[in-house]
Amino acid sequence: MQEQKLLEIITQLASAFPLENKTDEKLDLLLSKLESKDKDSAESEKYEHLLISEVCELTKKKRTTIWLWNKKGLLTPVGKSGKSPIYRKSDVLNYIYNSEKESTE
Repeated sequence: MQEQKLLEIITQLASAFPLENKTDEKLDLLLSKLESKDKDSAESEKYEHLLISEVCELTKKKRTTIWLWNKKGLLTPVGKSGKSPIYRKSDVLNYIYNSEKESTE
């Protein structure tokens, strides 16, 4: 949905410029910038961190369950914020995906 809106905006911008302004080059520049922003946002999401309370919300589990997963080595924190462990979001999502996959087999 967002891609279609962006495409419409780009098309409107391109049609607003006369041909002598090298519209194709400007379109290519706009598209390359949009693609690089998509890659940057995907990269930043990959390294997003979560507090244990956020992990509890995401997994719908209690803090004690997350703590037990940590003790068993199933989900390990990457650091601490005060006394609260910090988890990588991608690790949490991978664990959820793999545990659901195992339960369906």
